[in-house]
Amino acid sequence: MEDLIILVIEDEALVALEIVQTIQSLGYQKVYFATSIKKASKVLEKYPINLFIMDINLKGEYDGISFYQELNNKIPIIYLTAYKDDITMQRAIETNPIGYLIKPYRNEELKALLLLAKHRATQYTVSIPNEKIELGKGYFFDTVNKHLLYNNEVIYLGKKELQLLMLLIASRGTTVSYYTIEHEIWGSEPISSSTIRTLIYRLRGKLHHNLIQSKAPNGICLE
Repeated sequence: MEDLIILVIEDEALVALEIVQTIQSLGYQKVYFATSIKKASKVLEKYPINLFIMDINLKGEYDGISFYQELNNKIPIIYLTAYKDDITMQRAIETNPIGYLIKPYRNEELKALLLLAKHRATQYTVSIPNEKIELGKGYFFDTVNKHLLYNNEVIYLGKKELQLLMLLIASRGTTVSYYTIEHEIWGSEPISSSTIRTLIYRLRGKLHHNLIQSKAPNGICLE
């Protein structure tokens, strides 16, 4: 799975350093920080960042949400904020973040969001040298056209079925939790556990039944 290369954007230097140290204590070593949008832009020119942890309430012309929207890219983001008013949260939701850390945050919350981010970063940065990935049992995935193939015939996948299959391919060989599936595919939209099970059931019905394995207690894996 792809390593996280993290950029912390926080205008209070001591707070930024504390966040960096906490992240490193959790086993992630490629962590950089910037105390302004200008400095963040310079870091982005030098390093292949695949995760932002950004304070919403940055001082200056842009706040964290506006800066992220200005970047217009798919690098996943975790927002930091000391506030949780409805207007700010709605603006943040529209950028499809991995999640939020409300200050003061707990290390357990940060750890969980970083695990989610690792899946998201893999989805966007994974490099596949071949145009077709062999899934087994005669199934292939066309990475160019985003098609599932069986005996060179296209098997139609709905939008969420395709998202789930791509998530499983990116995480192949490791268990993808139902929690990760929920947040990767539905984001902050509230859903029931039966909705996740139904999606998995539908995708399994379009593949050989042995390709997607259930992993106790709460996940699945593409063999």
